[in-house]
Amino acid sequence: MALTRRPRCDSCLAGVIALACVLLARDAASEPRHPEAREAADAARAPPKGPAPDLESGAAARSVTVAGDRSAEVRFGPKKSKLAILYLHGVCGDPLAFSSWVRAATRHGTLISLRGDTRCEDKPDRTKWGYDFAATDRRIRKAIAAVSKARRGRGEAELTDEDVALIGYSQGARRVEWLAGRFPKRYRRVALIGIAVEPSPERLGGTDGVLLMAGELDARHHIKLGRDALVTAKKRVHYLELPQARHGEYGPDALAVMGKGLDWLLAPR
Repeated sequence: MALTRRPRCDSCLAGVIALACVLLARDAASEPRHPEAREAADAARAPPKGPAPDLESGAAARSVTVAGDRSAEVRFGPKKSKLAILYLHGVCGDPLAFSSWVRAATRHGTLISLRGDTRCEDKPDRTKWGYDFAATDRRIRKAIAAVSKARRGRGEAELTDEDVALIGYSQGARRVEWLAGRFPKRYRRVALIGIAVEPSPERLGGTDGVLLMAGELDARHHIKLGRDALVTAKKRVHYLELPQARHGEYGPDALAVMGKGLDWLLAPR
């Protein structure tokens, strides 16, 4: 009986590999390589948001006037707490994006959200951050002083720029990292969420605690590399992921995950 020879599949396999290479190259070409470009692309993809309600209390975040600057969005913390928690939003991001996890922060201190220093051309009601870190530091300290005055009027403990934690998202996270490097005695506890570059042990070398976070559906590999580098440098670091969250989002479990992270970062040691 004659035996039939099975056809060779080398050509089929080669075709599959070639197609995969084309698809990978297309995806790489469509993703902006420069961190600022990726942040801008992410902001463009994100749905526009209006003023966000405070999801924990059902009320809008409070505004405090800062002399010579834009007003700051504030949620007051415990009456006896002197901790100021500064939030820096992403490029053209929502300064009220903290609304889904505000209670996780305010059980430790008073949350102050600043707006960036440059208006976005396509979103005039939104802002982004420049590179004058000394100016950003001055804005932070002025905001803390204004909120401290407001707390004094409420019969609560005043805040001080000697007890400050910084939380930044995306572009805001990059600015937080640079502020920690430039002013290590002031900014010793930081949270970097969705940062577009690998966190630097050199810039974070003076910190007492670094919380790193990323969305489950966001780019994460570079942040994990930064975590490993910080561990190697013997820095106190913690990494968490936000389930079902893309870039620019906190996801459905924001309160629980941010609560876990901020409890780690902000609890007295």
